Order: sequence, then C-alpha cells, then structure tokens
Amino acid sequence: MISSFRQFTKSLTFKLLMAALILSFAVFGMNDLFSSGSSRDVVDAGERKTTTDDFRRQFDEWKTGAEQQSGQTLTYEDAVKEGLHVRIMEEIADMDSFSAWLIKAGIRPSAKVVTDQIAKYPIFFDSVTGKFDKAKYQEELASRMKLSQTKFEQIINDDIANRQFIEASVAGLKPPRIYAALQSAFAAETRDAAFLIVTPDNVEKPGAPSDAELLKFYEDNKERLRRPELRQFTVVSFAPGDFASKVTVDEAELKKLYEFRRDTLSTPETRSFVQITVPDQTAANAVAQALRSGADAQTAAKAGKGTVVTYDAKPKTAIADAKVADAAFALKEGEVSGAIQGSLGLAVVKLSKVTAASVTGFETVRNQLEQEYKKDKAKELAYAASETFEKERSSGAEFAAAAEKSGVRIINLPPMTAEGQMADGQSFAQYAPILKAAFEQPKGGETDVTELGNGEYFALRVNEVIPSEVPALDKIKPQMIQAWQQKTLGDRVVAKGEEVAARLRKGESVEAVASAMGLKIEARPALARQSAQQSVGPEIAGRIFSAKVNEIFSARANEMVTVVGKVTAINKGDAATVNQATAMTAQSVAYGLFQDMSFNVRKGARTSVKTKTNPNAAVLALGLNPASIKADTKTAEAGKAAK
Repeated sequence: MISSFRQFTKSLTFKLLMAALILSFAVFGMNDLFSSGSSRDVVDAGERKTTTDDFRRQFDEWKTGAEQQSGQTLTYEDAVKEGLHVRIMEEIADMDSFSAWLIKAGIRPSAKVVTDQIAKYPIFFDSVTGKFDKAKYQEELASRMKLSQTKFEQIINDDIANRQFIEASVAGLKPPRIYAALQSAFAAETRDAAFLIVTPDNVEKPGAPSDAELLKFYEDNKERLRRPELRQFTVVSFAPGDFASKVTVDEAELKKLYEFRRDTLSTPETRSFVQITVPDQTAANAVAQALRSGADAQTAAKAGKGTVVTYDAKPKTAIADAKVADAAFALKEGEVSGAIQGSLGLAVVKLSKVTAASVTGFETVRNQLEQEYKKDKAKELAYAASETFEKERSSGAEFAAAAEKSGVRIINLPPMTAEGQMADGQSFAQYAPILKAAFEQPKGGETDVTELGNGEYFALRVNEVIPSEVPALDKIKPQMIQAWQQKTLGDRVVAKGEEVAARLRKGESVEAVASAMGLKIEARPALARQSAQQSVGPEIAGRIFSAKVNEIFSARANEMVTVVGKVTAINKGDAATVNQATAMTAQSVAYGLFQDMSFNVRKGARTSVKTKTNPNAAVLALGLNPASIKADTKTAEAGKAAK
C-alpha cells in the first residue's frame, strides 16, 4: 500500500494537488503564515515560515487528497516511516522559498490588482446582489478564516506574484527546432536484431540434490520460507441483518412515522417571481408602477435604479429574505407587491407562477417506510443483544455462554494472518477493524463490544496464537527439492547463455553457434523504440536500444529463458515522418525546457533565501515522537535529493 503512496508523491497529480493546496488555504482558511506560532518551525524560508500547526493542516489536506486518489487509508506512522512527511516538507519549502525570493527580488503586484482578485471570490459575494460585499469579506476573514485583512491580502499577493512570474517566464519560450528534431529522430529510429534463445531443453536436467546441497539451499532461503504469525479467533456478531426476521411491523407506529416524515415525503408549494431591490421608497413606487404597467423586470429595475433577483420554482424556505418570502407567498399569480421592507433592504416583487404543494399519501410510501422501520428496529434489536451480552459477561458468564444467552451468531474463524489471509486462499481483509482487534489481543484475550458501523457490533476472543516460524526442512523436503531443481535448471540456462555470448564475442557467427549448440535463431527486424517492450519485453528492449551495431548482449526473458542477441542494423526514421513529429513535439520540448528552468529557479530561490527545514518538527506536527519512529532514510533522502 505504502509503495503506491510513494509513487503518488512523484506524480504530476501530487504536484498539482500541492499547488492547489497552497491556494486553497488562501481562499478557504489557514492561520497567519507570518505569526511565530511555534518556536520550532518546519520550514524557515526568509520572510516565509511554516509552523508545526501550518504543516499539520497542509499535510492533512494532502493526505485526504492522496487517500481519495489511491482509495487506500494512510496512517501518520506509515507516512513518516516511508519518509512522505519529508517529501511534503520539501515541496512546501520550495514554494515558500520561491515566494520569499520574489519578495526579495521586488516582484510584487499592485494593491489594485490584489483587491480586484479578492473581489472575484464568490465566498465574499452578497447572497442577494451577487456582488462583492466588503462587510461579508471582513466577516469571513474574522469568523471563518481567522485571518486579518492585511495577512490575507499578503497571501493573495504571493499567489499573484507567483503566477505573474511564471507567465512572464514562459511567454515566448521557444527552444531551438533542433531540440525537437533530435528528439523526434531518436523516437523514430528502429533496430534490427537477431536472437539465440536458450531454454531448459538446451541444458541437462538436474537430478536430486545431495543432502549438503539441499541443506545449503534451505539455509540460504530461510527468511523467504518464514511463515507469518497466525491467529485463530471467535467472533460474536451483532448484525442488524440477523434480526430482520424478528421484527414485527406495528401499523400504528408506521403511521406515526408517516406523520413525522410527511413534510419531507411531500413536495412543498413553490413560487416563481422576480424581486427588485431598490434604494428608497420613491424608487420602490416607480418600480411597482412600471411592473403593473407591463414593463419587464430589467426595464422596471433600470427606472428605479434597482437590482433584479429571479426565483424560479422555489419553496418558501429557499428565499434569502424571510420578509420578502412572506410577501411573495401571499400574492396571487400576476400580482405586484408594494414596497417590502425586508431584512436586507427595500424590495418589490412580481409573482409569475404558483405550483401547489403535493402531499404523498400513506399507501404510496408505505413500502418505503416499512423497510426503513424494519431496518431501524433491527438495529435496535442488535444493540439490545449487545447490551445483553455485556451484562452476561459482567455477571461472570463465559464468552460463548454470553453469546448464546444473547441469541447471536458465534463464528469460529480459521487461522489467518494480520492481513486477513487464510490457508485456503480466502481473505478476511474487508473486516479490518476485527482483524486489528484480534491482533491486539493475547491468546485467550477478549474484546469489549465494538461498533463496526451501520448499526453492527462485534466482540471476539483469541483462541490460538501461532507464532511466526520457519518450517523444519524435513516437513517441506519434497517442496525444497523441487525448488532446488527449478533454481538449478534456471542457473544452467543462464550459464549456457553466457557460453553462447562468449563464443559470439570471439567472432563466431550467429548461424555457426546456433548449429553447434542446437539453438534456435529468431530475427526481429525494424523494432520500434515505442513498441519494442510489448513485443520482446522491457529488459530485452532496453538492451537492444542501448547496444551498438554488432554488440553482443544477453537478457532473461523469464526465469527459465535466456536470450543472447546482437543489433544487426540501426535504421533512421523517414525524413517526412521525423519532420512531422518535430512539429508535433515542439510544445512538449518547450514544456520540458520550462520544467528544467523551474527546477533551477526553485533550487536557486532556496539558496538565495537560505531556506532551512526541520524534519523532526514535521514529525512532531503530526503528533508523533521522532525518537520512537524510525523513518525510511533512503526514501527521506530521496525526497530531498529530488529537489
């Protein structure tokens, strides 16, 4: 699982997610980037610092996105052990360094550009006028984002400066045509190759190993033979589905449920109307008169310097201003109201359509309500059974006896690994909470009743713990003999391949070696760089396209087949095809050049502002103790080196 997250941090999706994350904090809330917050900053990049609180929020945002992308759950412990916290920290350090460097270089947008950008965010729009509202802007910053106006504008300033620098950098970026031409010629090249294929049919089959050979083979592979720890346990299940047949429908309760739910089961009355907000009473009178005279809403609004808001088939609860809603729902179709003093100002309303409410009858929804009723009652019975079980255990009853007294299922499961794998190949992995609980208990250990979700509960007892062990040789001797013979056969195939390669390198022809050693020749003309992997496999394709003409190479097609070959010709691509490809790849070459420039700019920015990072502070930010969790050093260093 972790490997997929590790690969994800190297992907373009990860980069886009991180970029979106930084801006999302600007628009949807983050604490002051410039406050001291913690004396142990995770990133210190000149005028930009990321505190432990900032890092935790940004890591959580990334973690949520990564889990959604991969469909898997990631714990903080696993993330730190694999060095993912370092990759996130380094990415944040890059972005903070870049922003700090832009400040140092004097690249900053004007105050007007910043305020114009802020005015485009819908979160600050008035719900009635649909326009930017300064009062709402200040309210959102204070109550939701916990940011001062100055600090928020600094964040937006950084984002605009970043975009302006990047746009200016790539504008007109056009690498020399030869770059694309070389890349296209390289991609269009094909190669001819000849193979000699060595298979088990070309070598002597191994007999039975000696005792000494078998023992050495066993000792060399001991850890590969190790069996994981297994646990056999009994689960008591309190599942609503087991109680469904015991539910009896009470007609009176069903009707009571219908009365309680009738409003939600029915369709409320809706009304379509236009609302024109006006500045004063005089304007309200003018707008009302214009509407009554047949003028359309826009014309009437213009006469009274008003703003039009249209409601199409909306229930009363969907109207922003409750007083306007009361007035609109008191009108008849075609009527125009007088001036309405609403909570949000003066308004005039013209009603165009009324759609009456429709009440859904009891019999129409009876089946639906009955299913919901049975489901809820089954959950209640399951919960009651779990309470009975706990009561019996508290009274001294044994695990199985308490379960029988509760009338629930007792499930004896076969031994399985911590991943839920059983000897017969079946998997219990979908019940991760049960597995986790089982492997936290010692032999004879019992859990309390635990919620599993969707109204289901469980309790378990660990009956047997089978330790991890390497089976004795005498217990697996037939399998070890077979494995030794298989490996020995593969080794002989490789040795034969090396002998073939040696003879070819001494100058013998492919035909002569094939005849002398009884091998089959296979010619592969015009292998294309893009498709060779599909036809001959990635290892052989790699050898072909890295070899010179007449250079001998060998590769394993699989464990039992070795291919010895040479490149007999390198064919240039058709000129017309290369020219066409050059035109088509020019944009990707430009993008590649920009990526190189971006890498160097970010690296230079970190050097310029003397950026410092603190991996231990990053671990602390995730609520973990750096001393108790050993990170994957290779992965962590790779995260730094990738910068």
